[in-house]
Amino acid sequence: MPPLDFAGKLVVVTGASSGLGREIAFALAVREKADVVIAARRRDRLESLKAEIESRVSSRVHIVTVDLEAPDSPQTLFHAATAAGEVFALVNCAGVTFYGRTLDAPADTVRRILAVNQLAVMQATMLFLQEFLRRGSGAVLTVTSLYGLVPGPYQNVYAAAKHAVQTFMEGLAGEYRGRGVTISTFAAGSMATEMIRHAGLDRHHAAHSSVFLDPARAARAAISSFKRGRLILVHGVLYKTAALLARVTSRRFGVWLSERIMRP
Repeated sequence: MPPLDFAGKLVVVTGASSGLGREIAFALAVREKADVVIAARRRDRLESLKAEIESRVSSRVHIVTVDLEAPDSPQTLFHAATAAGEVFALVNCAGVTFYGRTLDAPADTVRRILAVNQLAVMQATMLFLQEFLRRGSGAVLTVTSLYGLVPGPYQNVYAAAKHAVQTFMEGLAGEYRGRGVTISTFAAGSMATEMIRHAGLDRHHAAHSSVFLDPARAARAAISSFKRGRLILVHGVLYKTAALLARVTSRRFGVWLSERIMRP
């Protein structure tokens, strides 16, 4: 398939109010000249992003206020986005995590992690994918995580959700190969974003630590990989090395190493 061209096409981005989602939406609109549907819980943040994009380019920006924890949120997103026009691509970027021992996570936090990171992603993808397959064109980019590839002690529920979504997307790519739809994943590493701060991970690694990727650069890498139709991208030398080690060493060693690195 030729590289994806987003110019003048409508792309839906979840988690667009901050962090990587905001950077991806901004880059798609400003660099790729796409029209965007930006979705998140905080309308004021989305309004700010819309104003910033429209001050730079003529891309259309549509706002959808939605909390992906809600059971009916994927349908809400789908209907609002498709009402704005023919959707060319979906970018699943919303996410939430918890840092600490698994049994210390409040039950409501566990449910939110699974709802936002796994269930909403799967359900939204299935809704948009049906439309893409009917049309014979479209694309899905899902931000998973390095923890979708390796064990994640102290972010265990988050890692489990990301493992589920990673294999789900790879399975979809296999099932619908040759149907005109691109399915890609970005196995992101840590970034000094609101999600990290809310989880307390910025107390484990300082915000200026080299462990954290730059969200704007990560967004550009994710979009470049998406345009080429790569099934999976791991970005950054540190995270590429971690993914390689996970493939060539034992699972037991991987768990031990990850636990030592992330121990509170």
